[in-house]
Amino acid sequence: MNLAGGVRVWRRQLDCYPASSARYRYLTVVVLTTVVLYYQQYVGGAVSPSVLAFFGMSFRFYLSVVVVSNAAGAIASLVAGLADRWGRANIALYGLLAASLTTTLGIPNATGRFEYGALVSVVGFIEGMVLVATPALVRDFSPQLGRGRAMGFWTLGPVMGSLMVSEVASNTLPHLHAWQDQFHIAGLTGLGVFILAFFTLRELSPSLRDQLMVSIRERALLEARARGIDVRAALEHPWRQMLGPRVLLPSLGVGVFLLIYYAAVAFFVIYFTSVFGFTQAQANGLGD
Repeated sequence: MNLAGGVRVWRRQLDCYPASSARYRYLTVVVLTTVVLYYQQYVGGAVSPSVLAFFGMSFRFYLSVVVVSNAAGAIASLVAGLADRWGRANIALYGLLAASLTTTLGIPNATGRFEYGALVSVVGFIEGMVLVATPALVRDFSPQLGRGRAMGFWTLGPVMGSLMVSEVASNTLPHLHAWQDQFHIAGLTGLGVFILAFFTLRELSPSLRDQLMVSIRERALLEARARGIDVRAALEHPWRQMLGPRVLLPSLGVGVFLLIYYAAVAFFVIYFTSVFGFTQAQANGLGD
């Protein structure tokens, strides 16, 4: 009996495509998970001056922590192929749990700068895996014609996450002066979303995903042939097709924008407090 319950907890696969109401519910939970993970990823920037002072960090060391954490996330994204073995929903769900526990219990209790940097990198690694699994879930639960809107909904994650950091920090720092409190709030928020996702989050079974993939591919092939496109010729030299200005220029533009965005999230509080003398609450309020 217990074994069957454990299997039900671990096996979250659906054997039939869900109705619209269920799909919207799954998509909402996935987006909430994404928002909270970005909230946890960005919360350190809200109290970065206090963190530097508490551990006696130099700005260069703090910058190294941010770089290593992001690199850990990039490496984790490369092993996200495990999502098909462990389940995309399981990676998103239990990754959220691990990141939330580390944010709540690990980082606030760090005793030195290297321990703090290691724990932040652990969170970055976990989130790198989860933030590959969540857009895959969005794609699975979105019909082809509505997939662009669904992925646009998913991109609310980083924006809403940074806004949550700014809003919470600007309203709580005047009363909760300890930098650890911001991590406690972010971690507990993640645990709350984990409880919600534990009872509601599901994913399509691999066989169902394969059927949908085949049907979508067949539809695309039929439409291409109807327009007189030579499908075999169009599939030759894929790299040459991708390395065109219509692909490279938007990618370059988004990459440059993200550099500015991540710099703002990670370092603007330090900049405004050290250069203009703002309090941390005031500096975070500028991000609202």
